[in-house]
Amino acid sequence: MEEIKKTDEEIIFSSKTIAGIEVKPWSFGILFEISSMLESVLDKMEEKKIFVDPVAGFISYFDMLRIFTIANKEVKTIIAITLGKSEEDVELLSMEDGLKIAMIIYKQNSTVLKNVLSSLFGTKMTETGAQSPVQDSEK
Repeated sequence: MEEIKKTDEEIIFSSKTIAGIEVKPWSFGILFEISSMLESVLDKMEEKKIFVDPVAGFISYFDMLRIFTIANKEVKTIIAITLGKSEEDVELLSMEDGLKIAMIIYKQNSTVLKNVLSSLFGTKMTETGAQSPVQDSEK
């Protein structure tokens, strides 16, 4: 049986399918479209002291649920834009599928953003979320 190899783009920007819905990482254009909503979500998270481990890139389902409660409008809109669906379609998702999709969107995009920004600015995220200069041997 012949093994199908993924392209570099498929590996780096892989999509996932949940409940028949393809979840793709954000394009650069979507990032502009959702930036004000992301800012609002991040401000609300900071206000409620919800922090994500920047090194592990891990967010628990419990923290995801807390984010849904404090920023539900923004999160719903971000998910809808990401999926290319209406907000009504997002509301019709099962709880399980909705949470899976939200976690996939977070994971796909936070990893890319962290890696790209770190390499562009010559910094890396520390365990506290602070940035430190990247040594030549780490580049």
